[in-house]
Amino acid sequence: MNMKRKQAGMTAIGWMGVIALIMMFVLLFLKLLPIYMDGYKVGSVLSDLKDEPGVASMTPVMISKMIMKRLDINMVDNVTRDDIYIDKLKNSMNVEIDYEVRENLVGNVDIVVHFQKAISIPTQ
Repeated sequence: MNMKRKQAGMTAIGWMGVIALIMMFVLLFLKLLPIYMDGYKVGSVLSDLKDEPGVASMTPVMISKMIMKRLDINMVDNVTRDDIYIDKLKNSMNVEIDYEVRENLVGNVDIVVHFQKAISIPTQ
């Protein structure tokens, strides 16, 4: 008789709690995966910009347009022209993309992810 009490397992309410917790993490993963994939694409566009011939002689507006075209081709919608910062220095040019993505999780709960990618391109 005492053996049955010691062998008690998880109740249905306990299993529902575990399943709800697993579902919450799956939902979080599915919401964050596309955001980080876009962040990887932005970094890839910046690193490809460093290898672009003649980019050191371009104006900041031309570089910004080229970045926006490449992001449009890669279907990255979270970056605007206001998020691109280009500083021309004496021996180099710094290109930085600083943006954040806000994604609705559930109800009025949002996920905010901030990205800051930068490269330095030698001018000569």
